[in-house]
Amino acid sequence: MIYTKTITTPANRLIASPLQSRILLTKGFIYKVEFDFPPGGGGLHHLVVLEGGFQLWPSTLGETFHPDGYCISFDDSYLMDSSPYELTAYTWSPGTSYDHEVQVRIGLVTEEIYQARFLPSVALDLWKSMLQKQQAIKEAQTNMIIENPFPWLRR
Repeated sequence: MIYTKTITTPANRLIASPLQSRILLTKGFIYKVEFDFPPGGGGLHHLVVLEGGFQLWPSTLGETFHPDGYCISFDDSYLMDSSPYELTAYTWSPGTSYDHEVQVRIGLVTEEIYQARFLPSVALDLWKSMLQKQQAIKEAQTNMIIENPFPWLRR
């Protein structure tokens, strides 16, 4: 799944009062991240993304993403496993005369899909385990029918 959030930062928004934008997600693994800055920001439109109070991107404290006409795109492996499943983007654009946009895109998959895609040997073990559980359930259901084939006749 790809989650998208387009953030419009008002003109001359100062770092002292950044725009806070919630990015709602679900439980799973973040495997891909993109920040698309259209041309025109002149490097003055800044973005930082946090989970709770922890700065995720960029990872260097005190740094921001602030390109002009560039899409920052990278692979990542970050587990979103505790509620609330959301990130907070902080943006600001001091010294600007126009609003500026950035589109945030987050690729997120479930643990099972992540394992199947990125850890195929682990996924095989998971798949075998799931098949064994399904087989045990089917055997239990079959045994119940064999022991009592006509439950409606016993009252």
